[in-house]
Amino acid sequence: MTNRILLTIWLFLIIAAILGQSGSSVHSLYQTYNEDSAAFGQNKLTIYVIPATVKYDWRSPRTLCKSFFGNFKRNFFKKEKYLLGHAFVELQTPLSSGRIFTGMRLASGKEQQNLVLKEHYGLAILGADTEGKLETCADLDNKVKKYSRKGQLAFMTFFISDEATERLLQFYQSYKAGIDSNGSRGARYGGAFWPRYKGEGSGCSAFVVSFLDIAGLLKEEFDEWIVKINIPMELIGGPYNNFNDVRLSDIKKHKSWAGNYNSDTASYEHFEIYDPTLIYEWIQEKWEEQNSRYDLTLTPLQLNQARGIRIDSRNQPLPDEESIFLEREKPSIFIDYYHQKFARGN
Repeated sequence: MTNRILLTIWLFLIIAAILGQSGSSVHSLYQTYNEDSAAFGQNKLTIYVIPATVKYDWRSPRTLCKSFFGNFKRNFFKKEKYLLGHAFVELQTPLSSGRIFTGMRLASGKEQQNLVLKEHYGLAILGADTEGKLETCADLDNKVKKYSRKGQLAFMTFFISDEATERLLQFYQSYKAGIDSNGSRGARYGGAFWPRYKGEGSGCSAFVVSFLDIAGLLKEEFDEWIVKINIPMELIGGPYNNFNDVRLSDIKKHKSWAGNYNSDTASYEHFEIYDPTLIYEWIQEKWEEQNSRYDLTLTPLQLNQARGIRIDSRNQPLPDEESIFLEREKPSIFIDYYHQKFARGN
C-alpha cells in the first residue's frame, strides 16, 4: 500500500511538471523572440491593436449606430473604455536614447459624449476634433499585460533598416514637439486627421498606420483595414453643417450611406478610417494562414493569449518622397473647420 501511494505521488509530480512546462511555453515564446531580436534585427517596430468589444457594422448609419450602442452597453461599467477599439505603437532601436512606446487617445470620453448627446453633432462625431493625449510607456505596458492575457490584443512586428528608423524618429520627435511647444494646439484627437499632414492631430489608428507609411511598410494588402463611407450631410451636425441638429433617432432611420443612393446629386462628406477591429481580425487570419497574398514572409508569434506576426522588412525601400510632413490635398469639412477654429484663437 505504501509503495502504491509513493508511486501515485511520483506520477502526480511528473504530470504536474510536464503541464507546468507546457503552460509556460506560450509566454516564453515572446520572451525568446525578444532576446533573439537584438541579433536578428536591431530596429524593431511593433503595432498593437485592441478590437472593439462588439464589432462595428459599417454597412449603414443605422447598423453603425446599433453597434455603437452594443459597445456602450458592454463597456458601461468598465473604468477604461475603448468603444472603437484602440491601436498604439512601439519603436525599439539603438538609434534612440530611449524606448518609444506611445499612442494617441481621447483625453476624456465625456467631451465626445457631450457632442453627441447634448450638442447633437450626429455623425460629425466621426471627424470632429477633440482633446487628446499621447500615452506613456507605463500606461501601455499595463495594457499589453492586461489585454494579452485575455487574448484581446494582436500585434505586428517589423524589423526595419536604419534609414527607415531615422525617418520614424524624426516624425515622432517633430510630432511630439509640436504638441508640447508653447502656444501649440496641443494633442488633438479625431477620425478625420492624418498626422503626416502639417498642423493636424490624429486618431489612434491613423497614428499607428502613419509609422508604417513613413517607413515604406504600408502595403496594398493593408487596404482591408480601411472603412470608406459617404456620410449624408443631413446626418452631420454642429459647426460643420450650419449647426444642424442631428439626434441618434435621425441616424437610426438611415439604412444606407449617401454613396448607395440612386441619386447622383446626393450631398455627402466622404470619410475614411482604419478600423482597429479589422486590423485585429487581419492579424488573426494571417497568424492561422502563416502566409500572405503579397509575398510577405510572416512568422507567427504569441504573447500570453495574444497572437502576433513578424515581418522582416530590413530590405524594404523607403518611400520616394523626402518630406515627413505633407500638405493636405483633398478638402475636408472637418479639417477646414479645425484650422478656422484655431486661426480665430478658439
